Amino acid sequence: MYAAASAPGKLLLLGDHAVVYNHPCLVTAVDIRYDVAVQRTESSVLEISTPELKQRGETHCISIYQVGQIYRRETAFVEAAVAQVQQRYGIRSGLKINTSGPARSYGLGSSSAVTVATLAALDSVFELGLSRRDLFSAGYQAVLDVQGLGSGFDVAAAVFGGTLYYVTGGLEIEPLHAIDLPFVVGYSGTKVGTVDLVKSVAEQRRRFPVLIDRIFAVIHDIVDAGRSSLIERDWNALGELMDIHQGMLEALGVSTAKLSALIYAARRAGAYGAKLSGAGGGDCMFAVAPTSYKPLVEQAIADSGGELIRLPLGVEGVRVL
Repeated sequence: MYAAASAPGKLLLLGDHAVVYNHPCLVTAVDIRYDVAVQRTESSVLEISTPELKQRGETHCISIYQVGQIYRRETAFVEAAVAQVQQRYGIRSGLKINTSGPARSYGLGSSSAVTVATLAALDSVFELGLSRRDLFSAGYQAVLDVQGLGSGFDVAAAVFGGTLYYVTGGLEIEPLHAIDLPFVVGYSGTKVGTVDLVKSVAEQRRRFPVLIDRIFAVIHDIVDAGRSSLIERDWNALGELMDIHQGMLEALGVSTAKLSALIYAARRAGAYGAKLSGAGGGDCMFAVAPTSYKPLVEQAIADSGGELIRLPLGVEGVRVL
């Protein structure tokens, strides 16, 4: 049996960091897709091939009875997805798994996309009949098994696609009618590890619990107001909320000089608002801009050293190919 699946990346719009602490966020699926092909074999070996391993002429092989015990960096999320299927559905089978996707992920959720695509392909191979919620549950747990923490919004974006109002752990996953999002996305040139930044904010919260929780409460209110602005297509109001949100992220210490340079350049060029996306420390920022100013905003981001990421937003979630 053979099957392949594809899942998208994500752009976090509002709710950064607060979403780790049971607050909502807004996230949209991005058309930077990752493909996973799964073939069932008669062996007792899990064989994984990734672009990184291929460059070195390697393939990672492990006994199906050792899956989930120790994760190798290059294949961790694939192994964790297989482990979830083994644990939840009692399946032990040899597998050949091949992953592929863009050479650069820009910090837009490659790990979750690969995890979800692996689960969808396994679902097809073993005819498990998993629902989207089942895929989310297994995918979220797989990511937790590898990273030890996370809110799951990136997994939700990979599974459901579109633009979502999401609450930590999938407590609430609400698809929003949001099309033709007028966003300009810029990459700072630096890819960072989300886990370290989340731990940094956790340490701040340990030291100043009342202050940090107040910041999270403000971000919560911004997300709820932003949800209304998004649905009503009130881009001016959304931009103002983005600017306030960026101030909260600056207070948490997760922005950088490079991100700030791109953000302020976009604002000066006529954007309604701009902020970083995700954990911070690098990766991407985005701006919301009126159509007439979009070329100027793009040019300003490029002139400030950012790399423009021109990708469709609000795209379809995981699909079996």
